[in-house]
Amino acid sequence: MYKIFGFKPDRKFGRVAIVEFSIPAELGRKYVYLLGSFNAFNEGSFRMRKEGDRWRTAVKLPEGIWHYAFSIDGEFTPDPENPGRETYRRLSYKFERETSVAVIDGGDWPFHAPSATYLYTVAGRTHVLLRAKVGAVAKATLVLPESEGMVGMRRKAREGLFEYFEAVLPGDGELEYSFEIRTRKGLTRRMGPFRAVPYRPETPRWIYERVFYQIMPDRFERGLPGTPRGRAFHGGDLAGIIKRLGHLEELGVNALYLTPIFESMTYHRYDVTDYFSIDRKLGGWGVFRELVRELKKRDIRLILDGVFHHTSFFHPYFQDVVRNRERSEYRRFYRVTGSPVVPEQFLRVLHSEEPWIERYHLIKSLDWNYESFYSVWLMPRLNHDSPEVRRFIGEVMEYWLERGADGWRLDVAHGVPPELWREMRKAMPEEVYLVGEVMDDPRPWVPDAFHGTMNYPLYELILRFFVEGEIDAGEFLNGLELLSAHLGPAEYAMYNFLDNHDTERFLDLVGDRRRYLCALAFLMTYKGIPSIFYGDEIGLRGRLDGGLSAGRASMVWDRGKWDTEIFETTKRLIRLRRRSRALQLGEFVPVRFQGRTMIYERVLGDERVRVEIRYSMEPEDCVFHVTTP
Repeated sequence: MYKIFGFKPDRKFGRVAIVEFSIPAELGRKYVYLLGSFNAFNEGSFRMRKEGDRWRTAVKLPEGIWHYAFSIDGEFTPDPENPGRETYRRLSYKFERETSVAVIDGGDWPFHAPSATYLYTVAGRTHVLLRAKVGAVAKATLVLPESEGMVGMRRKAREGLFEYFEAVLPGDGELEYSFEIRTRKGLTRRMGPFRAVPYRPETPRWIYERVFYQIMPDRFERGLPGTPRGRAFHGGDLAGIIKRLGHLEELGVNALYLTPIFESMTYHRYDVTDYFSIDRKLGGWGVFRELVRELKKRDIRLILDGVFHHTSFFHPYFQDVVRNRERSEYRRFYRVTGSPVVPEQFLRVLHSEEPWIERYHLIKSLDWNYESFYSVWLMPRLNHDSPEVRRFIGEVMEYWLERGADGWRLDVAHGVPPELWREMRKAMPEEVYLVGEVMDDPRPWVPDAFHGTMNYPLYELILRFFVEGEIDAGEFLNGLELLSAHLGPAEYAMYNFLDNHDTERFLDLVGDRRRYLCALAFLMTYKGIPSIFYGDEIGLRGRLDGGLSAGRASMVWDRGKWDTEIFETTKRLIRLRRRSRALQLGEFVPVRFQGRTMIYERVLGDERVRVEIRYSMEPEDCVFHVTTP
């Protein structure tokens, strides 16, 4: 069940609810986690504790409708004590299950409080938002001191319970204001006065002018002789990236995100065995140092992929736990649920002479006594309550920042308690960009834990409009504006994408160059930090089998096999993005969103960029135009 234990002021959302989730103690034997749209239904971040006759946890949530369930000893379970259930579906991370529904509502009267999402400043302008129940308010007006008059508020977006109104003002200083609200029943009431300094985002300023390029090193380019190749390893390395930096310069990207590069036994390296060493198969420390030097020459920023939700089974710390059980000094480093950690049969199979792939699958059928990432035995989960684990994570992050990294992308960030990331954020230098992998609603995580997250809510809207055709332009706009109302200025620091290493290639999904380029034009002209996944710029195709590795094809360097129209158009859009401050930080002004057509402007001072995208499920009818001063 869930219970609301009151509401309290909040500097991000103005007001949040204290919500306790609980189930009877007898339902869970080893462990229970709270899952929900606030953590992409992922174990790890909201661990429940047994208190008396119940498992419990309390979280702070903004008002609205949330979907949730529990993981009870690893089994997905809707709330048995809450009859309110709905099917919750997300294309972006392939989730569709029956979930429980929590309705969090603090009252009927419109709401505003000076906070990060209701009163904030971006690029010299101030955004003021007001929230009301859907259908309750006919008109909202922002009332300023007598010399400044009154400003009508635009109806910005609506969701299940609420709709949002917004006014945008020039200037970013202290503001004195009230609201005049006319209800649907014809009553007019005043709300306020308020006097406050708008929230100013604490984001590294360099990030706004960047366009990212994501590389999975094994699949990019081979630069060292003798690099292993095989069914899994394709042989790419860091020397290969250095070899192709001219390609990045020609394309125009000026920030690089590398998937994990630390010692590991797999090509993807999301199972790290040594966090303080660059994988020798990628060239080791010397080649990494050269890569950093070459990137800095070109003013290309670098963020690394931090895997701190779990380690490899073969990490020395976990191997110590396997060998020494309760006597291991690292036992509390992991989420161990019993002893022995693995049975004798597990070890016999592991150390047998059978081919590795057969051993892997045999082990998968056995039981073990530790929590792991999605029940994959190779990836034991870290115990994030441990001070030693937190200290370790901080040391790793600082170590590589000192050696040239400019930021971190944090893997499975939604599976790690938000307070840990807030702790890391406070310990990092101000100019370090932190972006978390949060595959659903990012509000519990930004802007205080991360500057931004991988923008899966935006990706969800893009899939529904550009790929599936489930929503029209008006519904797409409402989704955009709702995301803006939820995130406030953090939206400008979100990491935006059409695809990445965990998705299908977007070109494969839409099946046509013109449709792909229309979506790319939107990505490059919308709020947030745009990114290209290696090979997108040449029309690289993957597979449509739906697996995590569907998009991880090897880069093609034969220019005769490139889609030159995609390549040249991508270059033009990147150049446009990089030279336009309006596209980087400008206000988003909808002009027309109707049917399959969207027209909008990005405005900053005297600069105004107009974007027209006429999309169609028939590729030959897809066109876009971007008009600059």
